[in-house]
Amino acid sequence: MRYLQVSKQTLDSAGYSDPMRTSSSYFPGSNQADHIHLGVPTGYGSGGQQKFAEDGNVFVSFISFKRHRSFWFSLDHNAADGYFSFPPGHSAAELPDTWVTALRATGVVRGL
Repeated sequence: MRYLQVSKQTLDSAGYSDPMRTSSSYFPGSNQADHIHLGVPTGYGSGGQQKFAEDGNVFVSFISFKRHRSFWFSLDHNAADGYFSFPPGHSAAELPDTWVTALRATGVVRGL
């Protein structure tokens, strides 16, 4: 299992909520009804070993979307290389432009 790292500064600059308080971050941070939800732990276990993010970074462990206060869909995670991609039946074209820009800033989604 592999997760890619993103700097907390990158998330902050892109408009995500502060990941320091929790292992989640949201874009836009103030919208509870419609947002991108990132899992952003500072460490995880893989193959019996504990992995830790570099100072000032977090791992991105999942990316999901909420619309109208309900789960909409999540991106598929490639365990071998750590990148995420849109699942069959979904694409970046369905997302608001601001969401695509925020996802692109993370550098962990293929095709953006």
